[in-house]
Amino acid sequence: MDKISIVLASDEFEKLQAAAMMASVAAVSGMEVNVFVTMAAMACFVKERVDRKEFQKVGEVGRKVLEKKAPLYADLLSQGKMMGGMKVYACSLALDLIEKPLSEMVPVFDDVVGVATFLGIAEGGQVMFI
Repeated sequence: MDKISIVLASDEFEKLQAAAMMASVAAVSGMEVNVFVTMAAMACFVKERVDRKEFQKVGEVGRKVLEKKAPLYADLLSQGKMMGGMKVYACSLALDLIEKPLSEMVPVFDDVVGVATFLGIAEGGQVMFI
């Protein structure tokens, strides 16, 4: 089985959408997928913010996604987890920096880990940084 790990660090809506779409398709295609949400991306997983669709950096394509009510990145990750071999990890440092507990995040995370732990999980596979 192929393995891909995605480090999601951007708070740009289109990058969140693209990463979630790639991760979900890879998982459904039978790949082992690990997603590590860190830095600016972590704030985009605060449940209240996602529920209200309060996104800071939305471009032209992102506006169309919202207009057409397409599934959001959090939904795509949830679907990928249900239909394939995907795990989503929250960065412990990023959670500390935004001062939010995991309970205030969208419920997609399997665990809270540090960088060293995630690198161990990602070992032996392809790593993408978005």
